[in-house]
Amino acid sequence: MSEEYAAMSRVVNSEILFDHFGYWPNFHDAEVMKVTFEALPTWRAAVTFTINTFEMTSKVNEKGYFDLTNKCQIEVQLTGIKHLDFNYFSHQNVLFEFWFEEHGSDIKAVFSSSVGMEATVVAEEALILSLTPIEKLQ
Repeated sequence: MSEEYAAMSRVVNSEILFDHFGYWPNFHDAEVMKVTFEALPTWRAAVTFTINTFEMTSKVNEKGYFDLTNKCQIEVQLTGIKHLDFNYFSHQNVLFEFWFEEHGSDIKAVFSSSVGMEATVVAEEALILSLTPIEKLQ
């Protein structure tokens, strides 16, 4: 089992991503729409990322763009933040890729940027709060 897969298996509720896509997506060209920082009553800090994502097909539509399927919005929360590097949040935040890694007993989330936001978060836990199918991406 690869390090990335082992870390992704630690993400609480990750099965909803597997159920929706059939695999763990790489989030290429996904867009971070919202980031929320919270001070939780458990004496821990949390950050939640709202991400619009999809699966690109090889079929090209009448406008010359690849058709998209499995369009959805997910909320990923990292709780018990130990380290945070957060840069370049802007009006558009397109990901090149997003993944998790083991980081000792913690989990590390890496948001690799194409445009706008890039971030690295080391936290005690990660969870998928929700996955909502959407018809049209903004």
